[in-house]
Amino acid sequence: MYKLSLISGILLTFTTVAAASTNPNFIESELEIIELESNLFENYNDESLNVNDIHVVELEEEVEIDFDVTAHLPEKFNALEGKNDIDWSSVELIELEEDIELGFNTKSHLPENFNPYKGMFCNKQKHVVVVSVY
Repeated sequence: MYKLSLISGILLTFTTVAAASTNPNFIESELEIIELESNLFENYNDESLNVNDIHVVELEEEVEIDFDVTAHLPEKFNALEGKNDIDWSSVELIELEEDIELGFNTKSHLPENFNPYKGMFCNKQKHVVVVSVY
């Protein structure tokens, strides 16, 4: 709801600036509308609003370039050349670990006798079970 109010406020601001130059009484009427909207939506809590009822519409904009782009490419250029030639077994993926500094002692927020490794060893199968939170 806050996003809707923010978007309507931004749109209202742009229309106010555009219309203010043509009509001097426009600013007074727009200020009255803004005050009325703030009174209406200030404490708006509609519990009947369902997220599934909101439909997102994505507009696809076509880009028009005013020149021939092929004139700026090399001769016999193929953008898809070599796309399927990658040998993924020869690619080495490296995961970089980042040290995250939270700014507080995390041990004070854990229960007493907390053991993060508890339950990692399975006695029946005698191997380590690794659980990832990612």
